[in-house]
Amino acid sequence: MKKGRKCLVMGLTILVAAAAFWTFIPLALAVPTATNIGVVDAHGCIGAHVLVPVNITNVQDGPVPSLIFDIKYDNSVINVSGVQKGALTENWQTPAYCNHEWGTRVAIVYDSVDEHTIQNYSTGSVVVLNFSVNGELGATSVMDLSNIQLAEGAPDYQIGIAPAKNGTFTVQLGDVTPGKITGQIKTITGTVMAGVTVTLTANDSSVVLGTTTTNETGYFNLTTVEAAEYYVNSTKLRYWDNSTLVTVQSGETKTVNVVLLRKGDLNDNGRFADAGDVTMMLRAAVNKLTPDWRFDLNNNARLADAGDVTMMLRAAVNKLELL
Repeated sequence: MKKGRKCLVMGLTILVAAAAFWTFIPLALAVPTATNIGVVDAHGCIGAHVLVPVNITNVQDGPVPSLIFDIKYDNSVINVSGVQKGALTENWQTPAYCNHEWGTRVAIVYDSVDEHTIQNYSTGSVVVLNFSVNGELGATSVMDLSNIQLAEGAPDYQIGIAPAKNGTFTVQLGDVTPGKITGQIKTITGTVMAGVTVTLTANDSSVVLGTTTTNETGYFNLTTVEAAEYYVNSTKLRYWDNSTLVTVQSGETKTVNVVLLRKGDLNDNGRFADAGDVTMMLRAAVNKLTPDWRFDLNNNARLADAGDVTMMLRAAVNKLELL
């Protein structure tokens, strides 16, 4: 064999061997992480229950189908009495938790629906901790997260981590007076609405803190409201939901009057899918009228598309009820 041919064969052998070598080296795949996961400073009165959201910020290399973390605190000051789902995990399984001398371990897993995993770039609450306050006035406790585990999805199910964002809980004055939220709900034409479901949620989570219904004159009352920002959410079949942000001060009675809009009543005359509503939907479909959110009857985030036009036309001839 000629020298040149020997060199060529040897070179090919080395390349094949190198390729085989690299084939068996495991690839360093990215696992889930985030900018941080943790809590902000919180406070509450002796004997009160205070909701503290655990938030994740800017998820990366996800999606995330489950997570576990420990939160350390002084249980002579506060103690976890319950754990609820957060805004990003509202469709997940109910959180599991166990209290220890040093604090609480929390675990939560999704409901096996891939679309419900925590997606990349997501920011929001993953769980909400319900702390009972039992410390003395002015006492403080750390709220430090550790052992943060962010699960990777199929097929590897590896574990990622994220930096902790810690906070401090302070026991405040016990003479803070609860507030109240009251109001009346009407239609666009001024008719009072009975039987409207009214719920109260914290501004920084989707946890329902209170619920009631309007009476025969359209009035509702939500009492024992701590000073904070809330959403007052009003819902009734055949009407668009309404969420109103309200800030309640200590001992304050806040009045929130709401108008619920009927689905299909684009011209605000109290009648849905009448000739005027049909005309407005058709004009919006061909860009002769600028639509608002009420033109999205099929809830696909596209205003006055073919589906919306069809729904309005079918409702106009009593072939469809706009619920």
